[in-house]
Amino acid sequence: MHERTSLALLPLLWCVASIASAASPPSPPSLAELLRPSEHTFVAMSPGGDYIAATRRLDDRVVLAIIDRRTNALVRVLDPQEDGAVDRIAWAGDRRLFLMNSRVGNTVQESYLEAGILAVDVDGKRRRSFHADIVDTLLGDQERILVSICGKSSTKGCWNHVQESDNDGSRAGRRIADAPMLDASFLSDQMGAVRFAHGRDDDDVQQSWMLDDGNWTQLNDEATSGVEVVPLGVSRDGLSGFLRSQRKAGPDVIERVTFATGTREVVMSDPDQDPVHLVWSVDGTQPIGAAYGRGVPRARFWNPDDPDARLIRLLEAAFPEDAVAVTSGSRDARHAVVTVWGDRDPGSYYLFDRDSKRSALMVRAKPWLDPGALAPARPVDIPTRDGGMLDGYLTIPLRGTSPPLVVMPHGGPFGIRDGWDYDEEVQVLAARGYAVLRVNFRGSAGRGRAFIEAGYRQWGGLMQDDLTDATRWALANGHGQAGRTCLWGSSYGGYAALMGAVRAPELYQCVVATAAVTDLNLMRSWGDIKRSRSGRRYLERAVGDDPKRLLEASPVAHAGRIRAQVLMIHGKRDQRVSFEHAKAMLAAFDKAGKAVDHDFFRNETHGIWGDENRMSYYTQVLDFLDSHIGPQRPDRAPAADAEPLAA
Repeated sequence: MHERTSLALLPLLWCVASIASAASPPSPPSLAELLRPSEHTFVAMSPGGDYIAATRRLDDRVVLAIIDRRTNALVRVLDPQEDGAVDRIAWAGDRRLFLMNSRVGNTVQESYLEAGILAVDVDGKRRRSFHADIVDTLLGDQERILVSICGKSSTKGCWNHVQESDNDGSRAGRRIADAPMLDASFLSDQMGAVRFAHGRDDDDVQQSWMLDDGNWTQLNDEATSGVEVVPLGVSRDGLSGFLRSQRKAGPDVIERVTFATGTREVVMSDPDQDPVHLVWSVDGTQPIGAAYGRGVPRARFWNPDDPDARLIRLLEAAFPEDAVAVTSGSRDARHAVVTVWGDRDPGSYYLFDRDSKRSALMVRAKPWLDPGALAPARPVDIPTRDGGMLDGYLTIPLRGTSPPLVVMPHGGPFGIRDGWDYDEEVQVLAARGYAVLRVNFRGSAGRGRAFIEAGYRQWGGLMQDDLTDATRWALANGHGQAGRTCLWGSSYGGYAALMGAVRAPELYQCVVATAAVTDLNLMRSWGDIKRSRSGRRYLERAVGDDPKRLLEASPVAHAGRIRAQVLMIHGKRDQRVSFEHAKAMLAAFDKAGKAVDHDFFRNETHGIWGDENRMSYYTQVLDFLDSHIGPQRPDRAPAADAEPLAA
């Protein structure tokens, strides 16, 4: 890690170009502007409140600037050098930082996190690189940290324990706690006492434990409870902890568990949705609530009279159209970094002064983007053929009428959801004049475990029906045009895009399938999921194990049914969805006598990561969509309905 003590950076960190207002919507941003990487990815205040650490993108790297909060003076810049990025930071004291860098791979464009941790003081002294799994940086202690150590390994994993270390990883201290299970992760309280352990065994079964007075008590074993329970944090007084607990039916809840008695009580729940994110105290020591909302998420508190709860309400009122969170603060809670984001803002960072109750804008992630030129995401409710209800997001371009529609199934598919946050691909499409529909089909996160499990073994089944129903709902309600509708997805979304054209060929005129799963049986023999016992158990449970049924639910078995025009994109070094999937699908199309467009990137993995490759990729996608359903094309009459696949 190279250091600089001066840099033409400070004016950019604290001054943001003003955005001009206009009576009519401004011109949409260009593709280059939308794809340009964020200038700033995080801003964090030291626990003493004296320093601000902020990332800044410079050409081929992301550096970290350390700034004196009181004088606005640039103290130091830490530079990871060519193709590097300061990826993670944690304050380990009032003047000490831990950093981890990521770096572009030697043969691929994806960046990977480097193993070592750099410990450094704000003045650049006491530099040391070390390797550790940090449990707690103990912000109230200027010298100690807690680390997790693999004390004994076996073929099934590690028996970890927690021990003290000095804050440069050079000297080990006393042993604090031994794990009650293999490969455990730990959670401690503000005094440095370990309180929770949790993890998954090699059968992909989740467990959680509570430690009190030196004794471990098991809180959950998914094998018997049928749900997951994950520790979240500990109260400031150390008497209780907080858990995110699944229910067999309905959304997740947040519980408080009392350490001395093991008593658990629900402190936060919603009848329809999971929490969007946890809400923390200004000093970052304890959770005080959770945010909910399919649109702008708003905080709810288990103690509404908490002074920090009142402060967060004040901040939310100041930003009525955006999400708000205190992401770091001083120990005395007088100063804080407030992060503001939304469907048209990838992130803005404010410095808040509690005494004056005023906030000042520090930086924006993408200051060249005008939120007024970006299209909002509207939450929508979508009925299904079997009487259910889905949630999703509809984005309509700001200019033009009767736009063509692109349906975008998300990847995953399980435990992932589309949300109200800023989505780059949605804005790319909206700027080009396309309406965009995103659907949280069965299997998605956000509505509890039962909704996720409703998608298990439903590849090409109910999950696909949900996307078909959502498309028909959108067209029936004037949110697109029949004959000018396409599917575009990546990973599972690429699979769903291809299967959509198989199951409902009358609906879609084109398909963009990126890093797509095309043969479900291939997932059992190629790719990184099948390499572990837990991964194989996951595939068996969530995808299925009947080769005949898996083939029937695979796009490669139905290439001849696809009438839509197809663009296939894949990275040749994809370890998650092997390039074998793309080769198998291309061979199936060749056998069916169907010509398709394709581009296979030799230096990409699971996704398109390189800046030049991204520009090429999105240009191809937009040109492909324009040529088949673009605003300049006349409406086309939909084709006749096709026969459904056999069950």
